[in-house]
Amino acid sequence: MSAESALEAAILAAIAADAAVQAKLGEPLRFEEAGAPRPAFPYLEFVRHESRPVGGVDVEASEHRVDFAVVSRVLDGREAMEAMQAVRTALDGAELVMDGWWCVLLLPVYLDATRTRPGLWRALLRMKAIVEAE
Repeated sequence: MSAESALEAAILAAIAADAAVQAKLGEPLRFEEAGAPRPAFPYLEFVRHESRPVGGVDVEASEHRVDFAVVSRVLDGREAMEAMQAVRTALDGAELVMDGWWCVLLLPVYLDATRTRPGLWRALLRMKAIVEAE
C-alpha cells in the first residue's frame, strides 16, 4: 500500500471512530468518494492530497498536505465549522494505524469556512503529515 493511501485510510478511520465526529457527521460517517452519489448533509470529503519525498539515504519518508471539507446547507456556516472542528479535535494526537508506514507528524495548518454558492457552506481543513516507512 502506498504512503498516500495508507495515510488517507488511517485518517479516515480515526475520524470515523470519534464520538464527537459521529454526532456531527453520522454513524456510519457520511463521507463522499469521487463518483459516488452525495450523502445526506453535512458530509465529509477528501479535497486534495499532495505529497513529496523528504527521506534520506537510510529512510523512506514523505511530506503530505491533505485537505478535507465538510459540506453543509445550514445558512450561516456554523454547522460546517463545528463539524470540521470535531474532525480537527479527533485528529489532534491521534495514533494513526498504517500498514507498513508510521506517521511521525500530523498537525493542522489551516481551517476556514466559506460559502461556495447560495445555501451551501464548505469548511476546509488542511493537515500536514510526515510519513516514514516502518
